[in-house]
Amino acid sequence: MTLRLLLGLALSVVVACTGDIGPGGDDDGGSTDPVTLAFTTPTVGAAFVRDTIEPSNGWRAAAVDVELAITGAPATIELSAGDAAATVALGAIDVATGRGQAMLIESGAVTLTAIAKDGAGATLATATVDVTVGEPQVANCRGWLDLYGASYTVGPANQGVADPVTIMTPINGMQFRYLGNANVRPMFFMDCSLARSLLEAAAHLRSQGVVEVTDIGVYNYRCIGGGTPPNCANGISQHAYAKAIDIAGFTDADGVYYSVNDDWVIDPTTEKTCEAATSNELDAFLHQMICQLKAAKVWNIVLTPNYNDAHRNHFHVDLTTGSDFIRKPGAVAVEDLVDVDSGPDLH
Repeated sequence: MTLRLLLGLALSVVVACTGDIGPGGDDDGGSTDPVTLAFTTPTVGAAFVRDTIEPSNGWRAAAVDVELAITGAPATIELSAGDAAATVALGAIDVATGRGQAMLIESGAVTLTAIAKDGAGATLATATVDVTVGEPQVANCRGWLDLYGASYTVGPANQGVADPVTIMTPINGMQFRYLGNANVRPMFFMDCSLARSLLEAAAHLRSQGVVEVTDIGVYNYRCIGGGTPPNCANGISQHAYAKAIDIAGFTDADGVYYSVNDDWVIDPTTEKTCEAATSNELDAFLHQMICQLKAAKVWNIVLTPNYNDAHRNHFHVDLTTGSDFIRKPGAVAVEDLVDVDSGPDLH
């Protein structure tokens, strides 16, 4: 979920009481001490950077320490980010110390909200503060791998690969297995840019319960449609640059395998891939997963079984410079996720 919030809102505090006052001012049994909240940390307009890998799903996040000034005795204090239209729960603040931490995974302006509640869950007080989250600055692609704490070696040098790395698995908690192999991959050769994309993809996959990706390979120095570069009628495949991976399926924590070949139901040519109705839970999961990854711009190009028979058993995803689409013959609209047939197979 992307939080689209405005900067510059002042820190606000709403005050309530923890109990009721009876007729004549007598206490009916509840405390009359008011509950108030105010952010002391972070301050209004504070800026943070998404340079921490949160442990649960591997999202790249800004770690924001939170401290509240509290009066009265609330039962709980909940922390969230966003507004009434789009709110993400971040956890609880310790009512004894007023301290906690927010892991913010979206860039831009973010409103943090603390809500004090009584034992019955009624709101006693709220406080908000606006902060900004930015992207870290790294020297090169390998700097991104270092930021994620990835283990890798440079090379080996292979024809067509500009920035070759061999990355150790799991990749940000995600295992990879070549289709048909008994064992998972211990390491994976690719261009650094693809390694970075897989580190980012892993967080989306883990958030949906995926623990393993089944692949059909990355590096293959060849032309689109076959042949050996540089004599390529349709251009050089992104596999020749080690900037593409073919994904055959996903396995979740319960051991359920979602096979692109067996479980993807090809959509009508008149419907966009990410808007088409799905046929069953397995088909729905595959559509949801690949469309989530594409919408997050993890990869520039996605080809599904909707594209042609050559892609019946896998998703081809790559990092073609200047491209941004899911491709399917027969569709005519060009929007954020484009389904068009306007050229040769990009496999």
